[in-house]
Amino acid sequence: MKTDCKVKPEVLEKLTSCAKAIVLKRRYQMGYPFDQATNLNAFYHWLYETGLYNTTLISVGSPWKESWDMLDVDEFERDAVSFMAEAFGFPHDTYWGFVTNGGTDGNMHGIYFGRKALQGQMAAFKKNENTADSKKCSSDSNIAKDDKTIPPLLYVSAEAHYSVQKLGDVLNIETRVIRALPDGRMDTEDFRRQLDPGRPALIVIAVGGTFKGAIDDQKAISEILKEKPPIAVYRHLDIALFGGYLPFLDSQDAKSIINQLHQHFDSVAVSGHKFLAMNEPCGFFICRKGILEHLHNLTVPYLNCVMPTISCSRSGFDVLKLYWRIFTTGREGFREEAEHVLAMTHLLVSKLNERGIKAYANPWSNTVIFPRPSDEAVHRFCMACSGEFSHVVVMQYFDEPLIDELVEAIGKCQ
Repeated sequence: MKTDCKVKPEVLEKLTSCAKAIVLKRRYQMGYPFDQATNLNAFYHWLYETGLYNTTLISVGSPWKESWDMLDVDEFERDAVSFMAEAFGFPHDTYWGFVTNGGTDGNMHGIYFGRKALQGQMAAFKKNENTADSKKCSSDSNIAKDDKTIPPLLYVSAEAHYSVQKLGDVLNIETRVIRALPDGRMDTEDFRRQLDPGRPALIVIAVGGTFKGAIDDQKAISEILKEKPPIAVYRHLDIALFGGYLPFLDSQDAKSIINQLHQHFDSVAVSGHKFLAMNEPCGFFICRKGILEHLHNLTVPYLNCVMPTISCSRSGFDVLKLYWRIFTTGREGFREEAEHVLAMTHLLVSKLNERGIKAYANPWSNTVIFPRPSDEAVHRFCMACSGEFSHVVVMQYFDEPLIDELVEAIGKCQ
């Protein structure tokens, strides 16, 4: 039987020193979208009081599996996924999803599921080779028309998260990087030029570009797909940050951006460690339930279930934390936080502009861009920088005194 090990004084001192330094600096990590007021005190107290803190708890495969003898928190994972799926406009019982290891994990599943879904669509397409639809293969394509597996093309904006291009390489999918407009949105005219109707299209749409916080124009993308229809299409939304707050704003225009019924996307990836205020990486991957039909139904005998996920073991504690956060905050709580974040964003932009600093934020974005200030200000507030510009991501813990402190520091070098 193991007993608690005593921590050596020098080890404890080193750890404590680091912890104190992190706590002192946490309010100034402004270049990255983390809410530094996670407010999980009650959760950790509950974890200790129940004895669960001293338990190994993992999630495996689908939270909708029916037969499982190991410890699990599937019930809470299903409830958390359902809350977010319905916030994203998926009709009841039309979605599937799980709690991921983070935003990149969600994007990886979106691209992998997309490739498998497109392969499934192509199999159906090949059964009707002699129909008019089969003639869409471009004459200049180097893919033989009788090839049963026409590979997809992955399309993504240059301003989207870098994980998408990396994952295209990992999954060996030919990737076409679409030029971005000055404001950070995908240049849809470049998308039109690069779109190959003779190849299945796997399109990753950024709802909140990494540096400028711009939202790709889904309406324009849809119009191009109608004018120049590929033989098969899959749309994945990377909504890592924005997916946490857009569904809870009062504006119907904002809600519509990430509404599956309105936009007809196939899957989404949202981060838990951004607006949803988790203190370590996690998130959600949610897709149309029908996409599961195209996956490799890998049954693992000793687990007695089918494994649709790429990740094997995932954190059961992340599931519990997300459930805790969602159902103690509720829709009204998220609405208040979302409105506060955008109000603080507008306040920061206004105060910077009053100081003669040309700052702006894209529509519905909490990312404020401005000319790069002094190195002292950049390092003090941990700003993210790209070329001549810096940005700050306004989160729930921002208040007017903190904004005044930031504006004063930026203004000193102007």
